[in-house]
Amino acid sequence: ERILIVDDEAQMRRMLSRVLASRGYRCKGAEGASEGRVLLKRESFDLAICDLRISEEGMTLLDEIERAHSEMALLMASDDPSLAHIAGEHGVSGYLIKPLRDSEVLVSVACALGQAERQRRQRSVGDRFGRQTEMLERLSKVIARRDLKTGIHTRRVGEYSAFLARACGLGEEEVQSIRQAAPMHDIGKLAIPDAILLKPGPLSSAESRFMQRHAQIGHDLLAGAGSPLLDLAAEIALTHHENFDGNGYPHGLRGFEIPIAGRIVAIADVFDALISDRPYRKAVSPQRAVATMIVGRGARFDPSLLDFFTENLDSILEGLGPRSASSRMAAPSQSVD
Repeated sequence: ERILIVDDEAQMRRMLSRVLASRGYRCKGAEGASEGRVLLKRESFDLAICDLRISEEGMTLLDEIERAHSEMALLMASDDPSLAHIAGEHGVSGYLIKPLRDSEVLVSVACALGQAERQRRQRSVGDRFGRQTEMLERLSKVIARRDLKTGIHTRRVGEYSAFLARACGLGEEEVQSIRQAAPMHDIGKLAIPDAILLKPGPLSSAESRFMQRHAQIGHDLLAGAGSPLLDLAAEIALTHHENFDGNGYPHGLRGFEIPIAGRIVAIADVFDALISDRPYRKAVSPQRAVATMIVGRGARFDPSLLDFFTENLDSILEGLGPRSASSRMAAPSQSVD
């Protein structure tokens, strides 16, 4: 894929080009919005990564990309986290906080390109998910416009969940359904007040109990529409905080009582939360995140699924398909669920 990098720092353009070229992407740099506009008129790109300060020229370029190049994916990179909510209003697929980490760049680029490709397929041939998929995409945008970091997190959870679903032996149709439905796991947070959802610090006990309501709210928003894909999204929203040992919420389900999609998304959700910055803590490395999660093996997480996730971690972070799974997980999971 061809990627346009718009950044006024030559060193940053070179760094991004080097990282992306190592994965086979073809990159071209522009020093600013004017040069980026010229390149967009002259050449075609699959993705633009823009580091633009809030200025009339910068916002105009974002608007032009959204309007005239709607088939392109768009990422924004900045050292100013406060620009995230503004970026979300301009069709940005993801938001990268400087200093950039190679793994975060590669995952965000792969997610943005994958989302754009799926949208193109839907427009050109109309896949069998049809209006169901379109509705989920619209709901994803609603989440992103309220809190862009949550929107970016939900898309990455969809990608991680699809990798894990494939690794544990699920069929490709189930994998794609989980990819589409998993980003809706936190849709219930739309009903959570900003004072709690966007609080720059740990929640109190009362606030945590209120936040936990998002699982049931998400289920109630999505269920009952007569759509298999929305029903799956509702199931994930309801069960992704259930613990394998029965100490989760909202219903205290235990072990294989928890649907496999919920068990998969539970792992993807926590992993991405750990490797992402939060107002009250910094992100940790993927390796440290996995080490932290292993402590919850068999308690918070399905032990076999967590093993598959750790075994395939390098492939997941590189944006590659996971290694083939043995039948030791696929058969019992499918028979129970």
